[in-house]
Amino acid sequence: MESSSWIIPGLTDDVAALCLSRIPRSNFRLLSQVCRRWKTFLRSDHFNAVRKLTGRMEEFMCVLMEDKPGTSVYWEVFDSSGYKLGRVPNIPDPGPLKWGYGVTVLNEKILFIGGFTGSIGTPHASPDVYEFSPATNSWRKLGDMNIPRYSFSLAEVDGLLYVVQGFSNDGYCLFNTEVYNPQTNQWSLMDGPNIQVAIGFAFSFKSKLYVLDNGTATIDMYDTKTKTWEMLESNELAAVYSYTVVRNKVYFLDSERPGRLGVFDPEENSWTRVFVPTEPRGFQSKLGQWNNKVLLFLRGSVGKTIINDFNKEEGSEWRDCDQIKLSGYHVYSVLIKF
Repeated sequence: MESSSWIIPGLTDDVAALCLSRIPRSNFRLLSQVCRRWKTFLRSDHFNAVRKLTGRMEEFMCVLMEDKPGTSVYWEVFDSSGYKLGRVPNIPDPGPLKWGYGVTVLNEKILFIGGFTGSIGTPHASPDVYEFSPATNSWRKLGDMNIPRYSFSLAEVDGLLYVVQGFSNDGYCLFNTEVYNPQTNQWSLMDGPNIQVAIGFAFSFKSKLYVLDNGTATIDMYDTKTKTWEMLESNELAAVYSYTVVRNKVYFLDSERPGRLGVFDPEENSWTRVFVPTEPRGFQSKLGQWNNKVLLFLRGSVGKTIINDFNKEEGSEWRDCDQIKLSGYHVYSVLIKF
C-alpha cells in the first residue's frame, strides 16, 4: 500500500505537476515504475493539459509500417531527434487486413478510419473509426461513420474532420462527405464536391477545405463559414499517390511525372515542380514531414529515408536522413504533439 496520496510528498499536486512536466516524455516509461500514483497521473488528461499550458508538449512522428507489402501493419514512434521510442499498441480486434483506410491526427490523437476487406471486385467497406491516445497509450472505438467507405480524402478544418467521398460496398463512388465532431463523437452527412473525387487528397488552409481529384485540372474548395463549395482551376493534371503539407505548402508525388515533386501554394494558388529522386524497379516512395522538412521514404531500400528543407533561402537539396531508421516499409506517417 502506498504511504501517501500526494504525487510528491511535501509539495502540492499543482507544484508537483509543474516539476514533472519539465521531464522529457522519453523518460515517462521509467517514471511510471516509481509507483502506481505516478503511473496513473502521467497518463491523465490533467497532466497532459499542464504540459500543454507550460509549453512542454513534444512533437513525435508516428510511422505506420508493414514488414512486407500487403502484410499486417504496425506503428513505430520517433522523437524530434530521430530516437526510436518504441511501438504503438495494435488496434484491438482489428479483424482482417484492411485496404483503402485513412489515417490522420485530430486533437493530438491518431484516427484510423474506414477501409475495406476482401478484394477490389467484392469489397466489404467498413464504417469503423478507432482513436489512439498517446496519454493512455491505448486505442478506443469512436462512433461509426454513417456510410461504410474506403479510398476517400480527409482533412481536419477548425477542429472538425472531413471525410470526402470515397467508395462503398457496391464499388461506386460516393458523392457525399461526412463530418466528425469530436465533442459529440458523432458523424453528419453533407454535400460533397462538384466533381467525383477518385482517390485524390485533401488538406486545409485558413478555415477552408481543399480537395484535389486525381486526373482532373481542378481543385474543389469548401468554405466552412459560408458552407459553400467553389471550383478552382489549377491547369495541372495530377495522379497523386503520396503527399504531405509543410509550412502551408502541399508537396506531392505524381505517378505521371517521375523525378518531379509537385508543390502547391494555396496562398498564391500557384503550382511548381522540383527535382525528386526516383527509385528503380517501379517502387513508389512515400512522403512525410519531420521538423518542418519534407521526408522521402524510399520503399525500394527498406529503412532508408532522405530529407529536404525547401525553406532554406540559399537553395535546397536532398540528403540522407540518418536519424530516421525504419524497420519496415512506410505506409503512413503523422506528427503528433503530447
